[in-house]
Amino acid sequence: MPTTHIETSWLLSGAVLLGEPLERASLPDDPILALPEDMQAYLSQLAPGASPDNRLQALLKAFQRREFTVEYDAQATLTAEETYRQQKGNCMAFTVMMVAMARELGANAYFNQVEVPPVWEHEEPQTFVVYRHINMVSESARGRRVVDFNLAAYDPIYDQRELSDAEAFAQYYSNRGIEWMRQGSQAEAFRYMRKALMLHPGSADLWANLGALYSRNQKFDAAEQSYLQALQLDTQHAISMSNLERLYRKGERIALADYYAERARYHREHNPYYLYYQARNAYEHGDYLSAKKQLKRAIWQYKGDHRFHFLMGLASFRLGDYQDSRDHFFEAFHHANNSPARGVYLRKLELMDQQGLGGQQDKRSRVQWRTSRPVNPSNLLDRW
Repeated sequence: MPTTHIETSWLLSGAVLLGEPLERASLPDDPILALPEDMQAYLSQLAPGASPDNRLQALLKAFQRREFTVEYDAQATLTAEETYRQQKGNCMAFTVMMVAMARELGANAYFNQVEVPPVWEHEEPQTFVVYRHINMVSESARGRRVVDFNLAAYDPIYDQRELSDAEAFAQYYSNRGIEWMRQGSQAEAFRYMRKALMLHPGSADLWANLGALYSRNQKFDAAEQSYLQALQLDTQHAISMSNLERLYRKGERIALADYYAERARYHREHNPYYLYYQARNAYEHGDYLSAKKQLKRAIWQYKGDHRFHFLMGLASFRLGDYQDSRDHFFEAFHHANNSPARGVYLRKLELMDQQGLGGQQDKRSRVQWRTSRPVNPSNLLDRW
């Protein structure tokens, strides 16, 4: 990789974007976990005198009964109080609220980052920004409880790690910065991204997002430096590679653009989750042969993700290869760790057995089927 000295103090001063250095005292200080008196009063009447874990269980049941609600809004990174008041938020907002409420009940609760493949969102034709999935974990003598905005889709197959409050707050401030950037408030966007990097300066994701802010505002030297800093922290940071390739190509620095394009391509082609993303896109556009080609490469690199096998089963079914379809539906069932996914895969297998598709059942893959009425095999494809 080309080497260059990176002056991070210049990038963090704000002078290149704001015209003058930003005073540290002007950085935001959102009351992220603060709970007002009425929320504290509500929590006080949940199983008073019970153990913290039982009180947390009472809170979760109250949420299921819709005593309070939160509707998903991908563009709403909010404090605990704002999430409760506005009844909306993204996974960060929901987790912030649940961590604050769980701790108020005396329960152990921490932020948990699920290492799903990063979500790449275009902010403009030349840049991507980074989001990460986050949820809450509470551990007690009874075990480990995961509280996720969409628990049915939560999959323990991904690596996970506990975040310190500072790391989680850094993600909160970076998310808010991206939201301000979308709204055209570039000074506010910088303030929030600067606060994020003050809390977690070693995060490549946060430096890449700062680079996206600079690129959006035509500050290409600062954008370049921010992406290079991200790559110094994480040499495999694919989003920074892709953004550098676009930046250099726009500036007609073709050799550097080609260098980072090749690095990004190599990373993508050796990333099974990127291959899965490509396969799913091909499947949704009816290109089942391309979907299978990408999935074979993904499964060769990592065969333990049930979603790879499920999509392969769907693609094979579309192509009329019912034995291969059935084999991969079973592999999906075998590798899935959560009940909702296993239920979906079991229904696919049942339907194939009822229609006599896929040949004789392999004794090694024998499972106990539930009986249900025959249905048209097209129903195999009715649900992801």
